[in-house]
Amino acid sequence: MNSVQENRSSLGTAVVIGGSIAGCSAAAALHEQFDRVLVIDRDELPATRKSRKGAPHAYQFHALAVGGRKAMEGLFPGLTQQAIDSGVPLIDTANTLWYCSKFGFFRNQPSNLRSLLLTRQFLEWTLRNRIREIVNVEVLDRTAVSGLVAHGGIVTGVEVIDSAKIKRTIDADLIVDTSGRPSVAPDWLASLGYPRPVETTINAKWGYTTAYVRPGPEWSPPYDALYINPTVTGNDVRATRGAGMWAQEDNVWVLTAQGCAGDYPPYDEEGFRDFLGSFGRTEFLELLDKGEMVKPPVAWRNTTNRLRDFAGLQSRPERFIVLGDATAAFNPVYGQGMSSAAMGAGLLREELRTWFSSGAEDLTGFAEHFQKQLNTSVIQACWAFSTGSDLQIPGVEVDGLRQESEKSQEQEYVNRVVALATEDLDVQLKLTETISMVRGPEWMSEEEVRVKVQENWDRLGNLTREDNGPLVAP
Repeated sequence: MNSVQENRSSLGTAVVIGGSIAGCSAAAALHEQFDRVLVIDRDELPATRKSRKGAPHAYQFHALAVGGRKAMEGLFPGLTQQAIDSGVPLIDTANTLWYCSKFGFFRNQPSNLRSLLLTRQFLEWTLRNRIREIVNVEVLDRTAVSGLVAHGGIVTGVEVIDSAKIKRTIDADLIVDTSGRPSVAPDWLASLGYPRPVETTINAKWGYTTAYVRPGPEWSPPYDALYINPTVTGNDVRATRGAGMWAQEDNVWVLTAQGCAGDYPPYDEEGFRDFLGSFGRTEFLELLDKGEMVKPPVAWRNTTNRLRDFAGLQSRPERFIVLGDATAAFNPVYGQGMSSAAMGAGLLREELRTWFSSGAEDLTGFAEHFQKQLNTSVIQACWAFSTGSDLQIPGVEVDGLRQESEKSQEQEYVNRVVALATEDLDVQLKLTETISMVRGPEWMSEEEVRVKVQENWDRLGNLTREDNGPLVAP
């Protein structure tokens, strides 16, 4: 027992609802403070790297940002090397990921920003195996949580229904909801007499279609990953269409066609190819021509940003917290979901340590404290990034109502910083660090950056890219 634990009464059981990325990360965060951590999932959790019913999005492309990898490494020591040993590429994000913004390609340079390129199935399977190795963590699958149990303003457990339809109560000292977008936590709070969190949605009508390709021996691009964004402005298809592809484990490349403003990529093979070849790039079709499609195109349309403001609740029960997509689900096009979940779990571990090292004897007040810290430390920056981009897309819907796309003065400034990254190495590195979730956006307000932007305001604002012709090295 560590010194922090010796200063307070023993914490018995923590229940984690959901056994996905956020749930596994939360279990790893909780096990040092609790005698028992129980992860409950309604699915039968597979023993192999295959998709499951409760994670339909797992087939699609996923990105683990540098900040997310570091957070997971903190929770699961040795994870990076374990992935590398399993054939997962580790890349220099600022150098061999070729990223084309709506203003053109970023200038690339060597850096220490290391990112793993892996499938969601591989990562979830790996994390699930890792938590099963922790002596005080248990996994209970094929069991659905149907509600919370509370007494005197304190959540004391959960009601569950197992695969045999048998109902029972599981007592717990802390409940963490990591059940993702399908979470019904607002309903549970309402059933206990508490207010629902304010919910905000922003939908720029993105969609994407993903396939998997095993390259032939002649496929030898100068990059590990290539990503082309829509230009957003303009009257041709480049305004709404883009694509990405990168290496993953098992010598397979993920290939995804993306469209915004309702310009959804088809999921039949012919339509998929036509879409990839429609916006002036040839590299994506070259991969198809020089490789074998090992998994067919599959479409995804659920890309709405949704924020449930648990941090802003005026009243709440004790000992119930919400983490991951269950509280803040970002447009997955921007690749923040897995990383923000891991960073939130890492924050949970640190806040529990600090809570008890500061003299607290129990968890009274911790739920409110943690939700506010999560909002400040993780959610706000991710929300600003994904919604700031989506609000510029024509036809965007806010809380279900169509809005005129908007560019605030602040967003106009940020756009010019992004444009500057196509020609300024210092800005490119800092912006890549921000996108990679290892640096906040505060540097954009530094005087040196402001001077560069202001002196070139009109030029940067009018910067365009030429998408036709051969790919030019950044």
